[in-house]
Amino acid sequence: MIFKIEKLNAVIEEISKLEQNQQDLLKIEYETIENKGIEFVKVKHLQNKIFEIKTKEIRSLFKYKSGKIILIGVVFVKKTQKTPKEIIKLAKQRLKEV
Repeated sequence: MIFKIEKLNAVIEEISKLEQNQQDLLKIEYETIENKGIEFVKVKHLQNKIFEIKTKEIRSLFKYKSGKIILIGVVFVKKTQKTPKEIIKLAKQRLKEV
């Protein structure tokens, strides 16, 4: 299923702080979702309405929004096995406002 990707302003800032090759990987993943469909990327359900796009060491936490839109709430470099609870909490907080 094809979705449009929207990013919160905080996410745009988080992406700009990543290394260029990491930014390029995210761009490819987001374009894949918009052009081919979400089934062509690795997605994991974390909790409630929060999901994770897995791109090598980079994670994008998001929620689905009406009208086939994915709203990205947090982007971070994953350094541990499990997604840190504080990151999930931040995503919930940011996405709740939208």
